[in-house]
Amino acid sequence: MATRPLQVAVRIRPPQPHDGKAGAPAAEALDGLTLQAKEGSDSKQFAFDKVFGPEATQHEVYSFCALPLVDAVINGTNACIFAFGCTGAGKTHSMLGPEGGRKQAKQDGILPRAAAELFRRIARLEAEAKAAIGSGGFSAYEVRVSFLEVFCENAFDLLSGPVSASRDASGSCQLRETTDGRVYADGAKEEKIRSCEQLLDVVAQGAKARATAATGVHAHSSRSHALLVMSVEHRWRDVAETDPQKYRSQTARFTLVDLAGAESMERSHGGSVDAAGVGTNMGLLVLGRVIRALAEGSERVPYRDSTLTRLMQSSLGGKAETQMLACVSPAEIEAALTMQTLKYATSARSVILKPEAATVTTELETDPMLADVEDDDISLNRRCIWIETADFGDVFARCVGDPTDPLILYVHGSGPCNSSNFWSKLVIDVATLASAGTGEYPRSYFHVAIDCPGYGRSPGDRQSIRSYPGSLISNIVRALGRKTVACLVGSSQGACAALNCALECPKLMHTVAVCHPVGHAPHRYGAISQPTLLIFDTEDDGHPVSVGRQMRRHLPNPRYFEFTRSKDGDWECHHMGEEMISMLQESYQSWKNKRLGGRRDKDLPDLTRVAGGFNSWNSIHGVEFEPWGGYDAEDESAEDKTDISENSWRARLDPSTNTIVYENLLSGRISRVRPPGAQVVVERLGGSSEKKAATEAPCTPLEAQADKEDTPARADVGRALLPLFEGADENDDEDDEERQAREEKEAAAMLEMEASQSHCDLCRKLLVQPIRLQACRCALCGCCAEITVRYMRECPACGLPVDVKGGKPVSDVSAGLLAKVEALTSTGGPEIEEQQQLLQQLTDLRQSAQRIVLQYGNTSSGRGSKRSYTTFLKVASVDGSCPKEGCVAKVDFNINPGYSKPTSTAKEPSDKSLGFTFEYAMARAYPCHMTVHFKSDLGLPKLVIEHYVRDEAKTSRRVLLQLPHPRLPPAGAPRITEKEVVFDADPPQNAWLCFQAGRSVLNTSPQNFLGTVTGVAVPESAAVRSRSRTSSKASGGSGRGKG
Repeated sequence: MATRPLQVAVRIRPPQPHDGKAGAPAAEALDGLTLQAKEGSDSKQFAFDKVFGPEATQHEVYSFCALPLVDAVINGTNACIFAFGCTGAGKTHSMLGPEGGRKQAKQDGILPRAAAELFRRIARLEAEAKAAIGSGGFSAYEVRVSFLEVFCENAFDLLSGPVSASRDASGSCQLRETTDGRVYADGAKEEKIRSCEQLLDVVAQGAKARATAATGVHAHSSRSHALLVMSVEHRWRDVAETDPQKYRSQTARFTLVDLAGAESMERSHGGSVDAAGVGTNMGLLVLGRVIRALAEGSERVPYRDSTLTRLMQSSLGGKAETQMLACVSPAEIEAALTMQTLKYATSARSVILKPEAATVTTELETDPMLADVEDDDISLNRRCIWIETADFGDVFARCVGDPTDPLILYVHGSGPCNSSNFWSKLVIDVATLASAGTGEYPRSYFHVAIDCPGYGRSPGDRQSIRSYPGSLISNIVRALGRKTVACLVGSSQGACAALNCALECPKLMHTVAVCHPVGHAPHRYGAISQPTLLIFDTEDDGHPVSVGRQMRRHLPNPRYFEFTRSKDGDWECHHMGEEMISMLQESYQSWKNKRLGGRRDKDLPDLTRVAGGFNSWNSIHGVEFEPWGGYDAEDESAEDKTDISENSWRARLDPSTNTIVYENLLSGRISRVRPPGAQVVVERLGGSSEKKAATEAPCTPLEAQADKEDTPARADVGRALLPLFEGADENDDEDDEERQAREEKEAAAMLEMEASQSHCDLCRKLLVQPIRLQACRCALCGCCAEITVRYMRECPACGLPVDVKGGKPVSDVSAGLLAKVEALTSTGGPEIEEQQQLLQQLTDLRQSAQRIVLQYGNTSSGRGSKRSYTTFLKVASVDGSCPKEGCVAKVDFNINPGYSKPTSTAKEPSDKSLGFTFEYAMARAYPCHMTVHFKSDLGLPKLVIEHYVRDEAKTSRRVLLQLPHPRLPPAGAPRITEKEVVFDADPPQNAWLCFQAGRSVLNTSPQNFLGTVTGVAVPESAAVRSRSRTSSKASGGSGRGKG
């Protein structure tokens, strides 16, 4: 484990009006590592890991301070960043930004930028793991957030509801400490979040409850410390794992701390003593002591002297990656506090951290805004973005407007120099016309014009937009955090893609607008119900107007225009925008509330990153066409191949965690961060050799050609898997009505399939008096149900637990199945009669027999480096006249089976739910054999259950004992002479123990038990089927008696 000093950066905020008279600055950056501080006549230089002057951008601060922490969290290491400084020094501005991080184009704040990067990484890792494995369900992430306030040495949960204005201590959370040293607030609420927008909503919710007040320095000064904790849990399955319920998990926490400002009572409160200010300063004072103790290597670090330092304990002295951002003011009036902050930060640099050593190198992206500027027109806000799609890599786009508005998506044609720039003038026209609107119609839209893969600045295959229009466009819409687009716009080949997308994904768009479209088989367009704008030039032979007239005839809701360029000029350039606005307004009522009407869905993350500002949007890139240019140009040959360049990468799966690493195809460099705008090929699990993957073109989007002859053995990745997280659904694009209709259809199909079943899922014989288990939907005949679920409480066919009500398994046999069984019964036949006779025999036997059902197993829970195991045995039920409470005299527990003396003996049940128990803690699992001594009047030998404790929270199985009848045999009848019966219960399994004719017969197969008690021979074909639990033992008899 590598050690390193705590990294400290200092940011000097720009001068503000409340700084007083201008004089010599209290702090001045000399270069990127040192600064000069002045307090009166004293002057001192300080050196830090990074110094940001007043001109530093939010992106520069984020890239140095927080981006490496996002890397750490994705790699499973805890991370923390805390901002420190006096009131008004710019801490909250640096952490959130001036508008709470909600203005994406302004690049504001560490928290929103880090959260956006985190969700982008997660979406990319999940998508590429799915592509590499060939199926979903093998790797998933969940992000949860809690928000705490430390006010006057009490911790309050800002998310569980309104916090009392008086901050009554009775409403605070108690602090608890886990076995690994992490301190947490007991009872604090964790919100599950799926996007940066949801996170900012949570922050806004908590910020409303946070204590702030006006001081002499700041109108809304934080009166408390705030800690936002994002827990990132990664769950994954090994591809060879056969147990659908088994997965691996790793949780890393990203803690962002906004410390309240250190205050001068003279300046902040006019010399008056303020209780909140005293509490704030006390927490900071103890934090200073903790930092000093850590720097000096003191044996006692005073974490417990303050609530704040207790909550930060694992970040300061544990294994977390921790970053300190000291914010200072250049104001001369704040010189004393600035000097104090800098000394404080200097001491922090001596703290030694022990984060996990990095195993791969990480390459940071450069700031795309360094050589660019923001748009002076705030309403248009023209800029460029990268859209990180799941299946088609990074897509470059020019965009205009606010991302919270309804989306209009523009798709260009396939000319060799075509790109998003084709639409630049139309976008401005539509934005201007919309802003002049009246009434309830939208005054603004979010316009996104893409460079299709392989065009403009987007890497990828040019055939993607032709071959996969529905998949590509739906990928882009979803990556923009939406389920629908208000209007899908296309030109030429892009128009063909838009129309084909409307056929493939009819719920994706609300309206369609195309000019000079290419199309074939226009009769298909009868299925496009959306309002559709079409514009044709009668003189354009490449886009024949005859095809357009056929489209108009077949489309249900067309808005059709023809013009002649030699007479009407460039009609589409002047009128397409107004016709689009007219169409959108006329149809607005039908789509404004449908699937959020093209607006952001808070359940979907925004998978975009900034690619440039106004200059990037406005400039011609390479040989791009001018706006409205080149729509009729011919495309390059479809056979063109993409050369391998320095920006060509391969995405490979790390099977140990089902995460993705990126390998450069030329240099071999490794990165865990996807390079922006890179051409990436995803290598399928068990794929081709390096040479082959590097040279062969992908056959599907971002999927490398697999070498089938070199594929390692693995589980069937196409099988249905349980979601790794509760509530996770990869296909959540349905409306409530659509989901209800689909579920009703599936339920009807299931009922029809169940009604057609005729044979038992266990014994494969005809279903006589069947039951249908509610949980697993397995159907059992009355004979199998009689000897299994009645006693064992689990399905013998699949091993899942059985719902029980009133002592009987819950069954919901459909009327269709009952009718079919009744019809079969009425026809008779040898098999039916045999089953009916066997069921009657089993029923008579149960009513006359004496039976005891024992339940055994263990519970397990963590306890430091050890686990606590509680082994138990209880009498679950009895049949006949046996008293339930008087069957077992005592139970011996032995964790050293080689020694005859038991480790512990329980003579009475010690737990109401578990019965006889024995608890023991150990660092690993161990054998714990149970010897059951029955009451003497039962005449039974001891039963030895050779159990081996399991790490699961609870493991439980049952043993059915069929006693001799009558219990004490008459004179001359054979007595049971065995002293003990040994049952091998490793792994745990159900068993049936029958005492008859003076001997015991132990079975782990219900079919063999049935043969024992009835004398009916069980054919080999009736053996129990494979179950979800694997067992190394035979399914037949596994007991052994000792005389």
